[in-house]
Amino acid sequence: MKILITGGAGFVGSSIAVKLKTKYPNYQIVVFDNLRRRGSELNLKEFKKYDIEFIHGDIRNMDDLNTLSFDLLIEASAEASVLAGMNGDRKYLIDTNLGGLINSLEISLKNRAKIIFLSTSRVYPVDLINSLDYKESDTRYEMGQNDTEGVTKEGFSENLPLKGYRTLYGATKLSSELIINEYVNMFSLDAVINRCGVIAGAGQFGKADQGIVAFWVASYFFDKPLTIFGNGKQVRDILNINDLFDLIDLQIHNFTLFNKETFNVGGGLNSSLSLIELDRFCKKVIKDKSVLFKENRELDIKYYITDNGKISKSGWKPKRDIKDTIMETLEWIEDNQEELKWIFV
Repeated sequence: MKILITGGAGFVGSSIAVKLKTKYPNYQIVVFDNLRRRGSELNLKEFKKYDIEFIHGDIRNMDDLNTLSFDLLIEASAEASVLAGMNGDRKYLIDTNLGGLINSLEISLKNRAKIIFLSTSRVYPVDLINSLDYKESDTRYEMGQNDTEGVTKEGFSENLPLKGYRTLYGATKLSSELIINEYVNMFSLDAVINRCGVIAGAGQFGKADQGIVAFWVASYFFDKPLTIFGNGKQVRDILNINDLFDLIDLQIHNFTLFNKETFNVGGGLNSSLSLIELDRFCKKVIKDKSVLFKENRELDIKYYITDNGKISKSGWKPKRDIKDTIMETLEWIEDNQEELKWIFV
């Protein structure tokens, strides 16, 4: 089997590439990336080590993709920052996340290849999520009494309404999902959509607006200043990259069970924490350090925990504990601190 991973030098793409090649050494794994993300170039030596082919190209440019052949595409490319559409290059965000997706679909059709698309939980509307009833404890928000469709005791399911604004980042991803479904129905494309929450683990070059666990741990380790926006009780569930790999591995080799479906995929309630809880854990295992609190950040949501009910019917469920995920990240930073200290600024 020949598998192409777009955005393959990023955290998720590179992790999946290495894990696939390790488990299936006879597979041909090709990663495609423009190396825009700071630190992604450090993964090139890993690709050589595992005999993974690297192609330097830009998903926005169809000419960079036209000559590629493959059996399955894992579409992991994205400008993944929620704030990018507000403070950053909006054209790059839209051209990469939406235009690049269309290029990916066209080259997949050309190859009659299957596609696994990594979407995001940010397709769900900001105002809807923030308007729900929450209880407030000393360290976090907890779900209150809500009768909104898609809100369960486990978190948010695929039935959560989509009406409302969701950030430009979320809009590009939801638009991509809609276009994928058109290709599925018009051109018989085989595709699976995974709406992932926060993903974390060793190998993530985290930033304040994306990759929060790695960013927080690294900031403690390298003694960089930290700011909590809002009261710090915002909650997210954390999906360990190894759990995501287990799911993608299952989907690749049992594709018909997942084909033409959309799934919420996350760490779930048992692997959730607030910013305050993340900060306290870092204080406990690394060192004490002061953190600045500021007013709420625009586009933030109080709470997001994945209801994995639909995807769990396939037999998959997350296995890794949030504390293990944090410690894996810390150990990776410790082991590679000379290479990493210039990245986490």
